[in-house]
Amino acid sequence: MDSANFYSNLTPFADFAEVTNREKFRALPEDWLIVIADISNSTDAVSKGALKAVNIVGVAVITAIRNLATPIEIPYMFGGDGANLCIPPRIRDKTQQALVATRHLAQQRFGLNLRIGLVSVQEIRAAKYDVRVAKHRLSEFYFQAAFAGGGMEYAETMLKKVGIEQLGMVDNIPPHEADYDGLECRWDQVPSKHGETIALIVKAIGDSPAQTGKIYDLVIQQLASIYGQDEKCRPVHAGGLRLSFNSQKLSHEIRIRNTDLSPDNQRKHLYRLRGKNLLGWFLMLFRLRTGEIRWGRYQRDLISNTDFKKFDGTLRQVISGTPGQRHQLVSFLQGLYQQGKCVFGIHVSDAALITCMIDSRAGEHYHFVDSVGGGYTSAAEAMKRQLEARSAIAITTRSEATTP
Repeated sequence: MDSANFYSNLTPFADFAEVTNREKFRALPEDWLIVIADISNSTDAVSKGALKAVNIVGVAVITAIRNLATPIEIPYMFGGDGANLCIPPRIRDKTQQALVATRHLAQQRFGLNLRIGLVSVQEIRAAKYDVRVAKHRLSEFYFQAAFAGGGMEYAETMLKKVGIEQLGMVDNIPPHEADYDGLECRWDQVPSKHGETIALIVKAIGDSPAQTGKIYDLVIQQLASIYGQDEKCRPVHAGGLRLSFNSQKLSHEIRIRNTDLSPDNQRKHLYRLRGKNLLGWFLMLFRLRTGEIRWGRYQRDLISNTDFKKFDGTLRQVISGTPGQRHQLVSFLQGLYQQGKCVFGIHVSDAALITCMIDSRAGEHYHFVDSVGGGYTSAAEAMKRQLEARSAIAITTRSEATTP
């Protein structure tokens, strides 16, 4: 039986809090594969101000594989410095080619080392983990995947532990070009409407899925209590949306979408992008309509189609709020950490970054968000330090317990 329609057949849920409801998740078909893409030098790149490059390479992975999978719907998640996807076996070979092409592009155009891997669901289940998938409706047009079962994290760990840059890939794949059609990076950073924008990662610690689910329930409830409902804490808002005309910022899309990077060709594409942005600004300002595209609602759809909160066994959010709200959140999470119930990382900035993937400007356009200056990459580093500290305490405790 063909499992290609697995994701499209999932029943979506509207309330994000349902990501902790195990009944909303379905086991990924046995013949599917997990795609893992991770930039190994992302921390160093972010410290040098290259977060926008890190983000666009992560979205390039998603765009390339979605384009070759069409019309099959596949679940995916943007992670800031990489991406995770699930694919049916029929597109394995083409996916390998797209991954190799994107790895080459990341190195040649941005100096980033993109680790790439394919792990079978069978292999994950043999290791006593699972990949379970749910479908969260963010808006009229955008359905976002959620993952559970520990399989995604296991695959990521495998990719990092093998010590090579490719996992589960066929050796000596010849160079190919990937299709990045739809990938755009044309908006300026979005300033926080409350003073700061944070990237938050929380990983619950427990002895069972039921136990970690209760911890995530508690965290999600506390976030709503501190920051309010979505409309109050979304990092992307109409008052902060500005199309960019800056050559450096627009160059990221040019480097992804064009094979000829001669100075003359780069200037030509820069002028073209500036012209498109000027036209877009005009159409949105006067709320005009061209064919099926109602430009007066484009920004509203953009805001609704933004992945500012997600779950892949770990809770990830980009939130706009005040320093006081952050202090409340840190105090709460620190309490859970001291109780051994979670580890977490927070990166604080004053604005959000958007990287876009456009299927149709009539509504089917999707926007991946991070916080400027460090974002999910820096938050993940902070969480990693907590994990290491927790492990060190555990080792010391065991040592003291066995000492005569």
